[in-house]
Amino acid sequence: MLSGFPTTNGFETDLGARVRTLRRERGLTLKGLGRLAGLSHPFLSQVERGLARPSVSSVERIAAALDVSVAHLWSPPRQGDAVRLVRAGEGAIAEHNGATYRELPGEPAAPTLREWTASNRRWPADSAVERGEVAVYVARGSVEVDVNGSVYELGEGDTLRFDGSLPHRMRRAGGTSTRALVVTS
Repeated sequence: MLSGFPTTNGFETDLGARVRTLRRERGLTLKGLGRLAGLSHPFLSQVERGLARPSVSSVERIAAALDVSVAHLWSPPRQGDAVRLVRAGEGAIAEHNGATYRELPGEPAAPTLREWTASNRRWPADSAVERGEVAVYVARGSVEVDVNGSVYELGEGDTLRFDGSLPHRMRRAGGTSTRALVVTS
């Protein structure tokens, strides 16, 4: 119950079920999870049963104790098939500041995956800002990523992760076949 009224959106039940499943997978008791998260085991029991709505701080502590991201706890369970194949020709193409982004289709609450290529080596005029964490993985070639005024050089196989709320932009440093995968969660 929340503020004396039964919940109706299922959020608490879904979150609680994910916490319970992860706790059990890790062989933790409610008391054990409580010690790791710095929360009482009666409160965690209520969370697991969908009877309490934890604060953002409490969810962060639970996620850290379970060694998962907060997004993993907040996101709804996947609907339909657990496997999704995206073929090379699928996905919406968008041009922005000399770069091409191909959005790779996925579940609505899942991280956004975009394939990035650039036609030139100039910095975009505008920096991007977005919600969540951003990860840039260089699949081929090399790129430079400017995050809030600091430039990071990434080669093939390198990954850079950062808070998407920081102004950021990318440019190609390698040849014309340079490709990167940009993931926003």
